[in-house]
Amino acid sequence: MSTVAEILASPERRWTRNAPATDCELAQLRAELPFQVPSEYIEFLRVCNGGEGELALPPLWFQLFDTTFALELWRNDHYRRNFPALFFFGGNGGLESIAIDLRVPDRYPIVMVDCIAGLESAKEIARNMREFIEAIGLVNDNVAQPRH
Repeated sequence: MSTVAEILASPERRWTRNAPATDCELAQLRAELPFQVPSEYIEFLRVCNGGEGELALPPLWFQLFDTTFALELWRNDHYRRNFPALFFFGGNGGLESIAIDLRVPDRYPIVMVDCIAGLESAKEIARNMREFIEAIGLVNDNVAQPRH
């Protein structure tokens, strides 16, 4: 099985990455989150602590939040009250946010949410973090692509 670094380094991927998260940033993330953070998410952050590019899943474009911003959202009263079982780690730069759904701890599916519409708009887009990462940087040939 390929590592996250190998997946994102493949030449067909359209993904711009920021510098990796530091050990200190990852330790802070683990310390503040009251759930077992998926190992693939940590591995992802070790490759890039932020970035953006194509996504072969809805919403077709993905912007990875850096650890600082993801933790700010986690601490935010509005998000804790309205989305208590979601950990937001990215979005599409528009209306859709991407989160880990903590209501299914055996696999932590990835959901797309319109935060204005609320929790009932949450839609599973990947069975788990690994499946989500495998779609990063790839174009979905079955859907017209937005221009960025």
